[in-house]
Amino acid sequence: MKGFTREAGGAGLQVIPDLGTPATARAELLVDRGTLMNKARTHKRIAIGAAVIASVSLLAMLPYGLPAGAVKGPSAPVFSGSGALKASQGKAMSLTIKTKANPTAALSVSGALPPGIHFADNGNGTGSLTDPTPLGGIYNITIDAANSVATTPKTFTLTVKSKVPLIRHVFVIMLENEGYAATFGNPSADPYLATTLPSTGALLTNYYGVGHFSNSNYTGFISGQPPTAANQIDCISSGYVDFPSGSGQDANGIQQGNGCVYPAAVPTLADQLTTAGLGWKGYSEDMGNVPSRESATCGHPVLNGADTTVSAVAGDGYASRHNPFVYFHSIIDNSTVCNQNVVPLGDTSGNLPAGAPVGTTGLVSDLASVATTPNFSYITPNLCNDGHDYPCTSQTSPTGSAVGDVNAWLATWIPIIKASPAYQQDGLIEVTFDEAGFSDTTACCGETPGPAANPGGNGINGPGGGIVGTVLISPFITAGTVVSKPSFNHYSSLASIEDLFGLPRLGEAKTVTTNFDKHIYTP
Repeated sequence: MKGFTREAGGAGLQVIPDLGTPATARAELLVDRGTLMNKARTHKRIAIGAAVIASVSLLAMLPYGLPAGAVKGPSAPVFSGSGALKASQGKAMSLTIKTKANPTAALSVSGALPPGIHFADNGNGTGSLTDPTPLGGIYNITIDAANSVATTPKTFTLTVKSKVPLIRHVFVIMLENEGYAATFGNPSADPYLATTLPSTGALLTNYYGVGHFSNSNYTGFISGQPPTAANQIDCISSGYVDFPSGSGQDANGIQQGNGCVYPAAVPTLADQLTTAGLGWKGYSEDMGNVPSRESATCGHPVLNGADTTVSAVAGDGYASRHNPFVYFHSIIDNSTVCNQNVVPLGDTSGNLPAGAPVGTTGLVSDLASVATTPNFSYITPNLCNDGHDYPCTSQTSPTGSAVGDVNAWLATWIPIIKASPAYQQDGLIEVTFDEAGFSDTTACCGETPGPAANPGGNGINGPGGGIVGTVLISPFITAGTVVSKPSFNHYSSLASIEDLFGLPRLGEAKTVTTNFDKHIYTP
């Protein structure tokens, strides 16, 4: 064939153009073939690359991209980790709840949180459960995680370990002016107080008041504040007066200066309970019986004026100085709180004085259910029934002696409290006296003089308020227990109650050497 050359090789006969001399033509043809094959490979790579780019571009046009580590496509919220949470009473709690979802889920609590616990949505699919003073117990907390795809609930079980019993309802009954020998030490005079009650609980034979007279013991019991010269004589000569302006508190929170009505910066157990989401009430017998004498709720003298409730009158044995809550601006300055929580005791049928505001409830009504019973109840009988007055002015004395009147009142009211659902579930009753007779000014438990106390000491002529004894009754206490050592005082009671509710200690409760925790409760 003219102009072409046949060449054998490979699979058969190849026909190549005749490009001149045989050697030259062959070389040129091989170069051209290599060039064509390289171009073909290049075009193939370009085509594949274009296809990949097109695919990525197409994905980028979809509603959700695929950044590294992201959930693929829209997804309902899923909680991470176990549903079991743990904390310890007395130690600050901060727990994180985590979820996975696309888009990111918003977190919220379904239902009520346990007292004192707070929840916050962190905005990144996590939430925080916090409490500076968690309360011992086991709690179920349901949290909802929601996005545009779905809402997912999950119930977490929070276990807060506690070294003390899970007592949640404390009832304190404060009586008047009798030392141990005249009360617990003389069963024939008051058999219910001296024999019946100790047989059902624990008798503390070495329990002391912290001062003389009454008011310093009442205010010290709920605040840890030591006596001042003014409240050592019940604020009678000074009147219902403020502390000097600018007197301030020391590093331990002890109020400086001499006065009766503590500044708003001085906290009480009541304030602590409110902050922790727990309830409290002060119940005072006869408060408001004579409306011209004191209000039926939050009854107290005119600020910086004289106390008109020093002595009982016919039909009204209320004494402001025995109602510690009205000696703190942190309480009386909030009239709503004070009127709701500082109330008349009422009678055994739940009836209140005629002047009590609508909606006010006394102890009997509140004891009807666990939900309506405060976590802390502070109960003060009138001047006859607390043993202060004999013979009585406000009423006919029920018996023939001051301790007999106390005994009769306790025999009526203690069974009412013990029959309540709250006490039977997790209650503690403390029956104590403010101070011993004035001749006993002994002290215990590391008590130190108040910075504005009488020069003779917290007992005016000695360091303390003398031995009064105390009885504690609870399902968590072995009946018939007698504790002669160690010693305790009103600051020990405050510290012990704060421990039960997981609260930091106030004032002298920080430095008291004993509390009930290791000595009283059933292991």
